[in-house]
Amino acid sequence: MKLAFISDIHLGFAYGTEREQESFDNFKQAFELALKDNPDLILLGGDIFHDRIPRQEILGKAIELFTELNSKLKKVILIKKVDREKNVTEKKELIPAVIGIWGTHERRHMNSTNPVQLLEKAGLMHVLHAESALVEVGYEKVGIHGLSGVPEDYSRDALLAWKPEPFENSHNIMLLHQNLKALIPVDSGNWIQFSDLPEKFDLFLFGHFHWKFEDEHPKSKAPILIPGSLVVTQLNQREASAEKGFFLIDLPHEKDLKTITFKPINTRKAHYILLEVRDRRPAEIQFNIVEAIKKALQVKTELKPMIKVKLKGTLAQGFNPGDVNLSQIYRDFSPLVILDIDKSDLSSADAVQKTNLLQDLKEKKISVDQLGLDLIKKNLPNQIETQKLEQLFNLLAEEELEKAEEAL
Repeated sequence: MKLAFISDIHLGFAYGTEREQESFDNFKQAFELALKDNPDLILLGGDIFHDRIPRQEILGKAIELFTELNSKLKKVILIKKVDREKNVTEKKELIPAVIGIWGTHERRHMNSTNPVQLLEKAGLMHVLHAESALVEVGYEKVGIHGLSGVPEDYSRDALLAWKPEPFENSHNIMLLHQNLKALIPVDSGNWIQFSDLPEKFDLFLFGHFHWKFEDEHPKSKAPILIPGSLVVTQLNQREASAEKGFFLIDLPHEKDLKTITFKPINTRKAHYILLEVRDRRPAEIQFNIVEAIKKALQVKTELKPMIKVKLKGTLAQGFNPGDVNLSQIYRDFSPLVILDIDKSDLSSADAVQKTNLLQDLKEKKISVDQLGLDLIKKNLPNQIETQKLEQLFNLLAEEELEKAEEAL
């Protein structure tokens, strides 16, 4: 049995821009590449759409693509289904060979229909949410256990409460679309951990993350696979360097002999450039931006590349971020590149000094008295030796005005 696992397609991303066709082209490229290996099933890991209520034009294109995909796949037999309350329905019916879950982008409120469910209603895929489906493909059986995207705050509780049981005498695969505590370097609260995943499963397939990642269950050693997204939606350092594609999984009768291959697709080249700035004038920064863009463009590509330039640091004294004029750079390079220049982490020297001063006060690194002394020293028109200035400040602080006048 062969499976293709594709995730985070984000159909409709960047609609109305020059990138509006990209998500559709990348998905078509991915499934055409997958079909060359004659898969029995195509599994989808959520965020099929970019918006929970996509435009009709986007839904129309999606229906066309899924119709084409299904026309080249044989339907499979659904033998048994188990819902979240553990109710078992025995059945034998043909369903699409495209099985998946919805993600966090498509999730809507209870009793509403999301766009992935619309694809199911149109007979173009089979959708699971806290459900398990036993499917027969030829002489093999595979259990697909899917938990669609839920709010991150209770994703771990939802997984632990669900507790799906593997089907006997079959391969068992879990589909999830949530954050993983091990992959996000922040205080991740109640997010899913690898150790929360049940042991008696053969594969764990995750959506949600936009870069390729492979690991294994800490106890059972079953593979944990994340293919990443098919399209760049947030041009950061990690996603810019990530290869886009999907996993092809060969499941022979002997469960321990599975073969896993990552299949890359041809996508728009993305560059993330971090420019560290320290006491530089706006003209110098603008020159450095231009040089960095020219260097990135030396690599010729078929599709117009994307470049994000991130400015980080402090300007020279007397300048602020508004003095860094980017309009000419955008005009010069917009025919050649999809450009984004981010100066949100660029600060003026004065602002940094004030921020540092307040932070020092907050952390008790300097006293209020020391702050007052520093302010007087900075603002007095005439220079006074430090020892005499400290004496003057202390007398004023203690309201000894006559003695302070004598000291002056």
